[in-house]
Amino acid sequence: MKTEKKDLHLCLVMSDSYFPIYQKIFSRTLPDEFDSVNILHIRDRDSKPGLVGEGNFKYINYKKLEFVAKQLIAHEGDNLLVLDIDVVCFKNFKDEINSLLEDNDMVFQSNRHYENIPYCIGVWGLQCSRKNLMFFGKEVLPRAEVLLYTEEQLNNFYYDKTPVRSCWQHRLNGELEHYAGDQCVINAALLEGEFGKNIKVGLLPDTYAQYPYIDLVDDWPKDPSGEFPDAGWRSDGINPKDCVLYHATSGGQTVKDKAQTLVDVYTIIKRKIES
Repeated sequence: MKTEKKDLHLCLVMSDSYFPIYQKIFSRTLPDEFDSVNILHIRDRDSKPGLVGEGNFKYINYKKLEFVAKQLIAHEGDNLLVLDIDVVCFKNFKDEINSLLEDNDMVFQSNRHYENIPYCIGVWGLQCSRKNLMFFGKEVLPRAEVLLYTEEQLNNFYYDKTPVRSCWQHRLNGELEHYAGDQCVINAALLEGEFGKNIKVGLLPDTYAQYPYIDLVDDWPKDPSGEFPDAGWRSDGINPKDCVLYHATSGGQTVKDKAQTLVDVYTIIKRKIES
């Protein structure tokens, strides 16, 4: 039986600090194959790389999850791809994402750095289905509400014995913790939530790459000190020529560092692909 071809809509969320990366790097490598590009540019709050768990970071993450839920409604019957802005692309991949979503409700980039938080939501495909929308309503958005509170407010709830939702904490690392951001929310909703058990999840192939799992050992500029000659890249990583995209999850602690990492990786891999 032939599967009906679905549109794939792109979903992006950014604050002011990331706008230059979107404008000068991300948008210039993005394939021109999506059926729509939907952007939420948050102007009243800003956050920078490395500030996981900080108040503005959590607020922006909440608005991102809320925006994704709205996109599921707007594009019901089609598919959605959520991308972080710190991504560079090398090939078309719409057909591959749609193909993977034929058998899965959601697909994620593998979060290989964190065994207990396996799903990286910086590259995240979803069916725009009633099932996924129900998952957001029952598991995601109730958890995400806690991102709107400061650490001080949450501590006051604890000391004052104020009743709060039990889902406002997670056990992904083996003990009760507050949510540091949207990635914890989604992983906990899938791995700990009752309705999460109904969601069929797949992982994207390693060609949707992160540091250090690309074999750039012989191509990366050498550290003059000799202390980090290959910058940590893995010789057992994927062949750079096979990369579909690169997500700079470890691309530096400033916007400038992040941008430079994206440019350097893109330049080296693109040269390998075209050679």
